[in-house]
Amino acid sequence: MDVWGITGIIGSGKSTAVELLGAMSFPCLDADQVSRIVVDKNTEEGKLGFEKVYRAFGNEVLNNIGDLDRRKLRMIMMTNPEERRRLEEILHPLILAYIEKTVNEWGSQGHELGFVEGTRLVESGFHRKLKGLLVVTAEDSKIISRVVKRDSMGRDEVKLMVELQNQTAMLREAQFEIPNNGTKKQLEKRLEAFVTTQGF
Repeated sequence: MDVWGITGIIGSGKSTAVELLGAMSFPCLDADQVSRIVVDKNTEEGKLGFEKVYRAFGNEVLNNIGDLDRRKLRMIMMTNPEERRRLEEILHPLILAYIEKTVNEWGSQGHELGFVEGTRLVESGFHRKLKGLLVVTAEDSKIISRVVKRDSMGRDEVKLMVELQNQTAMLREAQFEIPNNGTKKQLEKRLEAFVTTQGF
């Protein structure tokens, strides 16, 4: 089967694109959600990842009930490049293994086209395992207002997160750019046009 990656910086509309593709009956997987699954200490799939992150970073990345604190992990990734690399060395192999297992299941179920969404598909190198890459883009002002509203974050924090994500590298590796500055319906039409180019 053909599996395409969908990437883009925070607030560009990746999740909306995946939602629309899922409504078209294509299987989709959110790599950012997978990053939560593989460190969930309450599941068999997440115990190993949780232990590795805890051993590497200790109590500073736990919340008051002993689970990993996503906000603290995000701050590490935003403010400390060395610690970010250390965290990614733990997470990326676990995330990639989970994605590969899921994609194999899609193929065994008879699907011919599917999508994996993630912010760091290029940085992790996973895009090389895919048929190709789509990048969802949007104007900076739209990105910032979307994330501030959606995640209740301050504008400065959003700007910092945007600066840490390399859209230039994404566009360099991508076969298709999907602009998302308009309505959800306009995004849907662009995705339908892409699917048509793939023969579906």
